Amino acid sequence: MKRLSYVACLNFVIAACGLTSGLAKDAPTSAEQLRSELESAFKNKDANAIISLFDWDGVDNEMKQMMSGMIAGNAMRNATNITSVTLSPLPTNFQLTVSSFLPDWQGDHGMRGKYNIPVIGMIRMNYSGKGQNVELPYGKKGNAFYIAEQIAYQVPGKALNVRVDNIPRSLTYTGYWVYAKEGKEISVIINDHTNEFRQGWGDYVKYCYVRRTSTNETPGFANFFEFRVTEGITNVIFESGQMTNEDPVVYEKK
Repeated sequence: MKRLSYVACLNFVIAACGLTSGLAKDAPTSAEQLRSELESAFKNKDANAIISLFDWDGVDNEMKQMMSGMIAGNAMRNATNITSVTLSPLPTNFQLTVSSFLPDWQGDHGMRGKYNIPVIGMIRMNYSGKGQNVELPYGKKGNAFYIAEQIAYQVPGKALNVRVDNIPRSLTYTGYWVYAKEGKEISVIINDHTNEFRQGWGDYVKYCYVRRTSTNETPGFANFFEFRVTEGITNVIFESGQMTNEDPVVYEKK
């Protein structure tokens, strides 16, 4: 994800700082030519040349305009500090896909990230006086070489969720639920202070156990405690009904 953020930032490189633009030309036909043209484009602050070295397949126009229009002002400001641009092999731990574009606490929403062309190596940009470098993944499409972009895609499945309503919040609970995903079972622990809104992405909810751990009532307040299991955005497959004591309520797929 860090690398994706930099690529998004670097795509920012182009229009914001009054950069020069050049005429479109044929794509590089070797990794060395790609490296050389990227180095030259930065030295010349040639906006269009930098943009042309990225592969935009699968990136919608709005996203492309945003990424191209924001353009790594920071990278461009440091263009004159680039000491070398070199080719390097893929790191052994290089990730070709990103498991999720969303924070872990939100759970899995079925969104993944992948590169829009097969990645075969890295372009390493070294900066002076900063003790840092930046690596950009590149790949080959047909006979042409480009810097790869990451695009989002949806994996098969549906949104799976267990929602507990405990009003007032002093009505505490504990439990867990299990869902199936690509032949595997995944367990999600839930209670009144963690994973309350955790969502999974998979085939179906197999099992759910919820037990109320506090029966304290608030005088003059309409206490409410129940949970529901949903598959998809609106398809409720189970409702517990009012839970008035500490007996557990269990859902199990038939």
